[in-house]
Amino acid sequence: MSKVSPKKEAGTYRVIHSADWHLGKLLVDLSREEEHERFLSFLLKLIQDEEVDALVIAGDIFDSSNPPQSALARYYNFLSELYRTTSCSVVVIAGNHDSPAQLEAPRQILDTLRVRVVGSMPDQAAELLVTLPEDGAPQLVVAAVPFLRDRDVRTGQSGQSAAEIQKDLVTGIRKVYDDAAQAAQGLDLEVPVLATGHLTVAGSSTSDSEREIHVGGLGAVGADLFSDSFSYVALGHLHRPQAAGGRETVRYSGSPIPLSFSEAGDAKELRLLDFADGALAHSLSVPIPLQRHLVQLNCKRSELEETMRSFDPPLGEFPTWVEVMVEDPVFGENLFEIVQDYAEGADYVVIRVAGKRVSGIQGLSEDESPDEDVENSILDEPKEVFKVRLDREDGLSEEDRAALETVFDELKSLHDEGVRGEDLERAQGIGKKDVNS
Repeated sequence: MSKVSPKKEAGTYRVIHSADWHLGKLLVDLSREEEHERFLSFLLKLIQDEEVDALVIAGDIFDSSNPPQSALARYYNFLSELYRTTSCSVVVIAGNHDSPAQLEAPRQILDTLRVRVVGSMPDQAAELLVTLPEDGAPQLVVAAVPFLRDRDVRTGQSGQSAAEIQKDLVTGIRKVYDDAAQAAQGLDLEVPVLATGHLTVAGSSTSDSEREIHVGGLGAVGADLFSDSFSYVALGHLHRPQAAGGRETVRYSGSPIPLSFSEAGDAKELRLLDFADGALAHSLSVPIPLQRHLVQLNCKRSELEETMRSFDPPLGEFPTWVEVMVEDPVFGENLFEIVQDYAEGADYVVIRVAGKRVSGIQGLSEDESPDEDVENSILDEPKEVFKVRLDREDGLSEEDRAALETVFDELKSLHDEGVRGEDLERAQGIGKKDVNS
């Protein structure tokens, strides 16, 4: 690997910002283990070659609160190899997918490996602070703020409106960061401060693979929430790398591999940060090699065979995975079998096929009844169905509608969590599925 950054000058403290590994992630029912293994090998080599002093991981190490043993082993093997081959420190915070208790359980052992873990919000903001390096003159303070759950930032009250919940959430989150900034200033070290976070900044670009982390998305904050005393804010949760709210020093590193087909065209990266003379000197993008391409093919039913026969998949370390979306499918036909027949012998793997009708609510004319339209349309998301149902309810006030949508989001989140757990148990039971041969 050739060097990707300027020569590291004396007195420079070099950091890599990463997030959203989602170890143990399945796409449909297929494992991502090989891709994660390649990424971690790339990351280890990068840290070695670029003389990185600290790795900051901004949450969602794992894809679930009960990750498979293979994911746990991959995480701990990486940390031990990093300790054995480098002098790099690690700061880890929990994301909304992680179990804070599980991340923090081996804390005493991880401390000996130069790994500091903050899984849940402590009683005092000063307990969030990690001074680096720990065995020399301080060069950086990390305010390691983890994913903040509702109970960390507000006290729920019966009968609150969505607007009141949102105000309490944002106010509580802001207070945590203000307290952390004040605690860091109280150290009187005159070194830069890097803050972490696992949350949604309003206006940022999302993808299909992210779960709402506060009911109804009410916990979204503005980029101006973060104090100017933070030299850099390392964010996790959104899977597309980007500056948040137009602030170049408030950034999502994004996930290291595409976690859904909506991320198929995203360029994945790490952020390499140089701190010198009490400030952020450089912030550079380090592209992550793509090991497996994800491609979504969209076509009409009449064009399906030609689309499949002519598709030339991009080359990667592993075979391309394909999702096929077919407009106006014929009722009753088995689209998956048809697509698999067309793809037989191809250099790619079709892992999902879905049909969608283009005639629907958006094209409703005045003489069509809503009931007929809904009956003859395919709505992709339960929330779309619920919104249609609300549209048909006479006399529903905007306040009541907002309250019902908030309750629906909460119930949907609980349902999705249950399904995720069932999928994980099933995957652990059948073992790793080999699709690379």
